[in-house]
Amino acid sequence: MEWSLVFDWRALGDPISEGRRVWEWIQRVRPLHPSLDLWRPTADSRQEAEQAPPITQDYLLQYIRDAQATSRFPDFGLAPAFSGQIGQGNKLELSFNMPNPGNAGIGLMIGEALGAALDASEDLADTLMHTTASIFAPNTIGALTRKDHPLNPTPEPYNYIPGWKMFFASDSPHSQRAPQLATRAAPVANGAIFTFGTPDTYPTILNQW
Repeated sequence: MEWSLVFDWRALGDPISEGRRVWEWIQRVRPLHPSLDLWRPTADSRQEAEQAPPITQDYLLQYIRDAQATSRFPDFGLAPAFSGQIGQGNKLELSFNMPNPGNAGIGLMIGEALGAALDASEDLADTLMHTTASIFAPNTIGALTRKDHPLNPTPEPYNYIPGWKMFFASDSPHSQRAPQLATRAAPVANGAIFTFGTPDTYPTILNQW
């Protein structure tokens, strides 16, 4: 199955300093699965992607600088890199000053190999969530979502994509309801990761919100 991992947090500095935290995150997740080991620049063609050398921290930070410099607005997004097999790998997306000034976000569009590993291992899912929450504190919200579930036509009460595992900050107005529905909770950083049933049942559970 295809999955996505998304996290939003309150930035501690400018986009470049947050980019250094993104680089730390890349280093921390690399050992978790073979498809997370090699990170290459996003390219316009398969041939370019195959020939591109692995990204470095300098490359990532310069990519962020360029995206910020060319943006017409204070808020901007970028997709600087991917990992894993070309065409089936994991795509990294970043955002800054979205949805509010001072916010930052990371998204990992998860490909087949890592998706199959998440299907088979809840421990891997927990580790991926815990690692992300630990690095990007203070977080606001995050979710690990299986992409085969249809989205609700109306916005969720917590105004975020629903996930099998979700992070809520302890000062979030939703931190009271989450433990009432969760089947498991694990404190981390400035909040907790809540598990809602299984990858198959979590939409039904979250619809009770």
